[in-house]
Amino acid sequence: MGLIMRKFSVKERVAYSKANGIAGEVLSSIRTIFAFEGQIKEMVRYESELGTAEKLGVRRSILFNCVLGCTDASVYVLIAVTFWYGIVMINDGDAAAGDIILVVFAMIFGGSTLGQSFQQFDHFNAAKVAAAEIYETIDRIPPIDKRTPGKIIEKLSGEIVFRNVCFEYPLRKDVKILQDFNLTIRSGQTVAIVGPSGSGKSTVIQLIQRFYDPSRGEIEVDRTDIRELDLKWFRSQLGVVSQEPVLFAGTVSENIRLGKLDATQEEIEAAAKLSGAHEFVMRLPEAYETFIAEGGGGLSGGQKQRIAIARALIRNPRILLLDEATSALDTRSEAAVQKALENARVGRTVVIVAHRLSTVRDADVIMVVDGGVIKESGNHSELVKMNGIYAKLVRKSDEETSDEVEDEAVEESDEESMEIRHRVHKQGDDEYDKRSVVSFKSLSTVSSTVSVLEPKISATKEVLRLNKPEKVFLIFGVLMAVVNGIINTLFPIMYAEMYDIFQDPDSQNQLDRTIVLAILLLVLAVFRVAATTFGGYCMGVAGERLTKRCRSLLFRAILNQEVGWFDATENQPGILTGILAADVPMLQNISGRRLSSMLETAVLIIGSLIVAFVFSWQIALVALAFFPVLMIAGAFQMKQWTGDTQQANVQGAGLAHETLSNARTVFSLGIEEHFCNRYADEALVRTKKMVKDVSVFSVVSAIANSLMNFEFAACFQVAGLLMRTPGFKFADIIRSYTAISFGAQNLGVVAGYAPDTKKAKVAIVKIFKILKREPLLRANDGEFPSIGFQGDLTFSNVRFRYPTRKKIPVLKDFTYHVPFGKSVALVGQSGCGKSTVLQLVQRFYDVTAQDEDDGIYMDGINIRRLAPNWIRRQLGVVSQEPNLLHMSIKENIAYGLNYEDPSMDDIISAARQANAHDFIMELPEGYDTDVGPRGSQLSGGQKQRVAIARALLRNPRLLLLDEATAALDNESERVVQAALDAAMRKGERTTLVVAHRLTTVEKCDQIVVLENGRTVESGPPDTLMEMKGAYYALHNADVNIKQD
Repeated sequence: MGLIMRKFSVKERVAYSKANGIAGEVLSSIRTIFAFEGQIKEMVRYESELGTAEKLGVRRSILFNCVLGCTDASVYVLIAVTFWYGIVMINDGDAAAGDIILVVFAMIFGGSTLGQSFQQFDHFNAAKVAAAEIYETIDRIPPIDKRTPGKIIEKLSGEIVFRNVCFEYPLRKDVKILQDFNLTIRSGQTVAIVGPSGSGKSTVIQLIQRFYDPSRGEIEVDRTDIRELDLKWFRSQLGVVSQEPVLFAGTVSENIRLGKLDATQEEIEAAAKLSGAHEFVMRLPEAYETFIAEGGGGLSGGQKQRIAIARALIRNPRILLLDEATSALDTRSEAAVQKALENARVGRTVVIVAHRLSTVRDADVIMVVDGGVIKESGNHSELVKMNGIYAKLVRKSDEETSDEVEDEAVEESDEESMEIRHRVHKQGDDEYDKRSVVSFKSLSTVSSTVSVLEPKISATKEVLRLNKPEKVFLIFGVLMAVVNGIINTLFPIMYAEMYDIFQDPDSQNQLDRTIVLAILLLVLAVFRVAATTFGGYCMGVAGERLTKRCRSLLFRAILNQEVGWFDATENQPGILTGILAADVPMLQNISGRRLSSMLETAVLIIGSLIVAFVFSWQIALVALAFFPVLMIAGAFQMKQWTGDTQQANVQGAGLAHETLSNARTVFSLGIEEHFCNRYADEALVRTKKMVKDVSVFSVVSAIANSLMNFEFAACFQVAGLLMRTPGFKFADIIRSYTAISFGAQNLGVVAGYAPDTKKAKVAIVKIFKILKREPLLRANDGEFPSIGFQGDLTFSNVRFRYPTRKKIPVLKDFTYHVPFGKSVALVGQSGCGKSTVLQLVQRFYDVTAQDEDDGIYMDGINIRRLAPNWIRRQLGVVSQEPNLLHMSIKENIAYGLNYEDPSMDDIISAARQANAHDFIMELPEGYDTDVGPRGSQLSGGQKQRVAIARALLRNPRLLLLDEATAALDNESERVVQAALDAAMRKGERTTLVVAHRLTTVEKCDQIVVLENGRTVESGPPDTLMEMKGAYYALHNADVNIKQD
């Protein structure tokens, strides 16, 4: 039976783990989900896994209750047989009545204890299943074991050699990434690796960090096989900046300090200055103590990247690995950071992976990689002279700016130009940085916000309301619980009957009465099995469906909230996932099988009191006098269990989610122990609180249990006095006393429910706070015009402040008209409000309107009148950081048309437009290839192209491009940019483009320069260049970087 129960538990756990994985993935990509109307699809995905878990839970409940009923029934059968055989032995002179009474009494209380302990078997079995998984992970010896001590090189010079390295990813062994790859990087040398997306460039960076070992060949560092080095020490010598920067929940200082855990504040600020982050950090509400939400929420892409660079530089690494380190930066920031990185390269080995060739021209050696093989190598001049692959890439890159270079070269010394550029560069940051992040003192805000909830919610009432669809199951479950309670009440009467039978002088009559009593006990056993099994089935269905329904409703309620709600610290993905996974199951503590047990106990206690009063009211009154004390002890036990421990569990789950979701960054920084210690500290707080609660609980429980013994002693004393009084039957006194004993014993069971009941009530407060919250902006509230969007977009005096930073204006009277079919680019420094405009168009937020005519208009209709889902259906969105879901490439592209069922031809057509078809067809499973969590099985450029295909699939009337080509190599960027330019030139759609690289927006019809949330210039690109204003200064800076 234990094996079968474990089998069900394992399958149920796997199903819930999949559901939790879906929830975590969705909540971490919430803007993508909303942009493509994926809420319903994700609800269906989530509920599918919940349905599987529910069915397994019901089966497990039936099996468990059947065994529990048989266990209880077996006690009745044993007592019946023992009593019958005891009478036979007494009549034969082989035993005395006292001996039989003692044996039966021991069996009753032993069986009762066995039944109570068996009810905990389910928890014990679940613990065994969990322990098996936990210890499987703990005991697993990874192929690359960080715990294994290795060689430490005293003076690391930084020489890196790849010798005949072959590599394929473990999940895609039939795809060769590197083939007989040979590379030598001398100490202090700067080597750049360029090539098309998917060529293996980033794989080289991962192999140097030893995230993987090559399948063949070897990698040496200072002539030592990398596999022989102490891995923890080696990673501490590396400084890594990846293409998609990962920041953790905490202050700016804490994030930079993750690069060097013992860093002083002076070192932190020095690193920030070196990365170009110091200026904007100092303009944040609390400077370096400003809190950053999980994932860097509230910071622009460039700001996140600069903090990540500071984190890498603070450790003064001997080897610096830069994987598209400046791809997310605007022109000015890139120039500053590029200069900082050039200074940082002095005296250390540097490996650069880049798509933008302007960032690698000064490298000592440039390696051109294609298909996992080095095709060309040399410095920039040598490779250009070779007139090969690299020269071709350079020419294509130069073609984009060749027309502008001549004009600007003459005017670089123009004083007016210099003054304008100085104004844009120096004054442009005065206000925008202050808007970037909401300030919080510490992560404890999350705890205080959640734990201070005080809505008056009736836990049982709300749970039963949620369980209303299962009222038939609940009614039958309650009836079966009442039947079991009555059976438990009848048993003391039958037990007392034994004493009466023992006093019968007629041995034959004594045997006949014994047989009748034994048969009655057997009948009770049958009813017990039937009632427990059927009642367990009914309550199992009710409990499992309650859990499924509550999880489903909560997930739906979360996805129905407006985007701004997710900006709040207490609504971070890890915390919300923790509530779904850990708090919802607590509801079964006041429903399902637990409700059945409580009702059964209540019926027994009430029935016992009635029986006791009927047969001896004197003994009943004595016992009843102890009940208030026992109830007070139970109430005190419940009071001991507050929500603090539960909230700490949720925070611990949030920390674990954040850490494991960003495992590569954690490994790269070598801060596994840091996060383990943080988790251990959280666990220690929980443990101390739990130990305190358990200690008090145990003392009170011991006192309550000892009170029952005092109660028994008092009842015995009264019974002794009553025995001396004429008219009292010994059997009646026994009936009354036995009934009281059973009732008192089950009071202890009720007290044992106190902690779980309290936990359920705390969980319900958190759950219903979300369920009952009315979203400020519902996706389907508003008009759904029958005629689609024609493409005319107007911004009228748009003002906006983020909900979590209401004191900081982001847009100030932004006014602009985008005619149908035109392409408009929004440019400016990081944080000036460009991406905010795109979010407002998607109606992630509503503008702060001072007048009813203020706002954003689509075809002359204020978007506040339009349903957000209708608006988003007209849009195609490509964001700076592509968010792909853990599904196939085909499903990810089809995500662009969640409200339809696109054909395979449509999907392939969109992939071709995005220049994704060719690399997809090279994959073993083509369009059915699973992209992995967060698209981890694809390179950055490949992910971005899939994201572009997803947007183009819907053939949108309004295309929103937020750095859509930032992650692409030059060749892919050229092809994709051509496709996007063609899409814009057709005149069939309106396009809003946000870009740092101005060369990507030169073909737009209009350029709007934003500064501090205001429009400072607008017009055609040529006109703005002639004006020699803000755009001219930005453009010159961009071209200078390319020239350098």
